[in-house]
Amino acid sequence: MKNLKLLCLFILLAITTVQAQIPDSIPVFKKFLTYDKGLRFTRDSLNMDNKQVFVLFDPGCGPCQAFGSALGDKLKELDPKVDYYFISMESTQLIDGYINMFAPKLKGHPQVHFLRDPEGEFILLFNPKNFPSTYVYDRKNGKLLLHDESADKLIKMLPYLKKGKSV
Repeated sequence: MKNLKLLCLFILLAITTVQAQIPDSIPVFKKFLTYDKGLRFTRDSLNMDNKQVFVLFDPGCGPCQAFGSALGDKLKELDPKVDYYFISMESTQLIDGYINMFAPKLKGHPQVHFLRDPEGEFILLFNPKNFPSTYVYDRKNGKLLLHDESADKLIKMLPYLKKGKSV
């Protein structure tokens, strides 16, 4: 009986650990909304001819503000076949404030998309631990190339995003 209890505990822990892992391919999400028009945005909305970068951010988070500003400064140097999705659970007004104050170079850029996640689906599917939390997925197959939650994430991401690089 004791062995059965230990086996059940082990199986439960194994299932919990597997569920909490970073997805190795782009998860099927269905509840994101475009921040400006409130239109539904799903995994099927992605242009899979491009690499995909997902950034979970909070408009009031200092590292998130620095990341948006730094990406805006580097965007001209980066591969045009990469789409950037900034996802926040906050209101449209707070996202507008973030864009206008900290990431004005990202505003209206065709590769950059701001999404709202009012139901917290991103957290359930991607399992982030920090703000900002970044995920780089390969074009075509949607496989995870890089997940980073460190302070110097843009520096670590650059080799995957530079023009002419196929890392």
